[in-house]
Amino acid sequence: MNLQFKLKDILEVDLYYGFYDIFVLGGFDVQANDDFFIEILDLKTNESILLREKSLKVRDYKNGKRGVKFFSFQVTEKSKYKISVHNYEDLTVFYSMIGSNPFSILNLLKKLYGIKRKQIQLDEIEIVIC
Repeated sequence: MNLQFKLKDILEVDLYYGFYDIFVLGGFDVQANDDFFIEILDLKTNESILLREKSLKVRDYKNGKRGVKFFSFQVTEKSKYKISVHNYEDLTVFYSMIGSNPFSILNLLKKLYGIKRKQIQLDEIEIVIC
């Protein structure tokens, strides 16, 4: 199952038993404040599923776009769930990781020449659950 949607979308979908990963699509470097979260609410019980944030952010291509694995979760009971993204204004996605390390030589050269990393607009960022 590949469920892809924009940040502003609110979905109601059937999820089955299993483990799922949540990718943020648009680039290979994602920065988010603590306020940013994705809520997956079981519509039968009105309980939220606990998401585990990945400390090691895996970079991969999903549906032909750059993405970062940001959360994972487990569904223990087949049900209809409401999925929504909250405080997505606190999310910043950069096309590449180059320049994210402030101590790298490449980053120093970019600062000297005034080159900035390409930041992805909020309306271009998507979420994939797979």
